[in-house]
Amino acid sequence: MSPWYGGYAFQGVVVLGTAPILLPLIVGGAAGPAEAGLVVAALYIGQLAAPMFGALADGSGRHRLIYAAGYLLLAVGLGLFPLAQTVLEWFVLALMQGLGVAATNTVASMFIVEFRPKAEWDRRIGWMQTCYGIGQAAGLGLAALLQQAPALGMLASAALMLPGLLFGLLGTPRGRRAAQQQGPAKPAAQAPAQQQAEGAASRRHAPPRQILPHGHIGPASGALLGRFLADLRSPYALFMLCWLLVMLGTWLIYNLYPLLMQQVYGVGAGASSVYYAIGAGIGVFAYAPSGVLGQRIGDGAVVLIGSLMSLASVGTMAALAIWQPAGVTVLGPLAFVLLPVAWSPLIVAGTAWAAQLSTMNEGEAVGILNSTTALASVAAAFGAGVLASRFGFDAVLYLAAAAMVLGSLLVLPLLRAGPKAAA
Repeated sequence: MSPWYGGYAFQGVVVLGTAPILLPLIVGGAAGPAEAGLVVAALYIGQLAAPMFGALADGSGRHRLIYAAGYLLLAVGLGLFPLAQTVLEWFVLALMQGLGVAATNTVASMFIVEFRPKAEWDRRIGWMQTCYGIGQAAGLGLAALLQQAPALGMLASAALMLPGLLFGLLGTPRGRRAAQQQGPAKPAAQAPAQQQAEGAASRRHAPPRQILPHGHIGPASGALLGRFLADLRSPYALFMLCWLLVMLGTWLIYNLYPLLMQQVYGVGAGASSVYYAIGAGIGVFAYAPSGVLGQRIGDGAVVLIGSLMSLASVGTMAALAIWQPAGVTVLGPLAFVLLPVAWSPLIVAGTAWAAQLSTMNEGEAVGILNSTTALASVAAAFGAGVLASRFGFDAVLYLAAAAMVLGSLLVLPLLRAGPKAAA
């Protein structure tokens, strides 16, 4: 544990707690679901700048300054959001929030992987993300209390960035990365085997519970894309298609979650936030078991389990949109609770399996996985809003379920290809 993890938890309160609930309520109530989807997409687009902030931190050595700037960008974007009146203004402020998330979350992981010994990575990242997940659960509870006054909730979220910044700077590394912290050089004959063993272990840590998994990826995105396109028939490419479909189904539900729950099941934002908090809280404790299970039965099998859990959640929600007992509104929210729990086995095993299936190095493979998640997030934000405005929120559920069915089916042939590809 480090003191700055507590400050990082304040960002979890806002980024995955209050903002995902209150932002769609403000824009959807004033302009409609299509506009709400557009503004939510801006939040994700801003987070695509994570590699830029990583490169800037490495090049300048100003890790603490960039980390602090993320909190300030969030504070401004959140604080001015209730004062905006046009979709363009909301879009710009949501984009600013996304940039803040990208800056702080990218440097947060760099504080560990670039300033701490490799033997400490798993434990430190695990504790850091546990604090972030606790913040998420607390933020969803706060959103349940403030959903009747979303403008006030956004102002309160902005105010939380001040203590978050103050606590978040306590104990963070100063200056440039010290060369001696990387440890002594390994003998050339032993380096490949040791690096492979260390890589397999480092993939088991608890990845970020956030919209776009962050990481420090060195190679340029264009070069990564070129190498990926050159091997489209590989098991890794098929896995990326599976991942895209499952993530698309997941984020179609998340992006306009409070509006969807209200329109389809008649559940208010306060109650739906509580159900979300329950699922997120359970998911925090599912990280470590997911890694252990992946070691025992294989990461591909755990990915399939996570996909089927997600499908069971969304499929049940879609079925309840067609028919549910009169006067019973609890079934839809209960079915949703499984979706945030399923995120833990998906992201833990998915990260490890991507590195195993790919012929590229681990950083490149995980970088493409993260980019695929980003693509699904942005596409789902646009798609959910358009579908809901034209065909209703029921159509969002049907498309999400269909995407997850196809994604889960495509995992099956990979379970046979996985061991051979990883060998």
